[in-house]
Amino acid sequence: MMTKTREFDLNGIKAGASNSPIVACEILTNIPSNYPELLKKAWGETIYNLVECVKAAEKLGFSLLCIRFNGENIDESKECLKEILAVTDLPLILTGSFRRDFDAQLLPELARIAGRKCTIGAVEEENHKAIAPIINECGHNIIARTPIDINLTKQLNILLTEIGFSPDRILIDPNTGGLGYGLDYAYSIIERIKLAGAGGDVMLNMPIITFVGEEAWKTKEAKSEAVPQEWGDFNTRAITWECITASSMLTSGANIVVMRHPEAIKNIDKFINNFKPHLQA
Repeated sequence: MMTKTREFDLNGIKAGASNSPIVACEILTNIPSNYPELLKKAWGETIYNLVECVKAAEKLGFSLLCIRFNGENIDESKECLKEILAVTDLPLILTGSFRRDFDAQLLPELARIAGRKCTIGAVEEENHKAIAPIINECGHNIIARTPIDINLTKQLNILLTEIGFSPDRILIDPNTGGLGYGLDYAYSIIERIKLAGAGGDVMLNMPIITFVGEEAWKTKEAKSEAVPQEWGDFNTRAITWECITASSMLTSGANIVVMRHPEAIKNIDKFINNFKPHLQA
């Protein structure tokens, strides 16, 4: 018997089960020097002011925020989180630097500071023992990241449940590739995870989150104008690159896509609304 993806509660927003997919707007606490110019232009000066950027995202109507704590100082990151919690009631996804050793120190601190339920990650098999028990103790959800491999995905989910995590508080992050950079492989792995979960595998029946913005804006097609003229208008091409990556992940079965460009987010919101019956997990 086929089953639907387990329901997941992001502090008021539901993912999985019969719920439509969700778009999260990703905001970085520190803007790197090589950050794409189009993203800087889209957000204006607010991009350099975390609190103002959060307020701007809420004003734009985005219902879910993903804060990427990509700085080098844990105390500063804790202060940033306090400031964010003071200015918004929107559900929050809190992610670290995706550097295993550093996140093993950072993520537990963020879990302790957050005074309401958040979704925190990502943890990997190599660092989950240092992070997951504290996230669980503090009552938050967790994001489990594995390198595009269905067996490793299942293994990490089992390990998290063995230390006390309820399966309905785990999000699967299959470590997506951007359009033209491994997207087809990620697409097929997500399909396999969803089919296995629908077929009754309780350790693969969790909703899937994909960090689309992170991957799409790494590509030269989305950040470089030093390309053949035939590639067309740079602004249109870059935004389209993020949109196609996101829509591909959604049609493969992803439940949450994390994106960066406001226009791209609005385009994908329209895509979801137009195709709701086909995208519900």
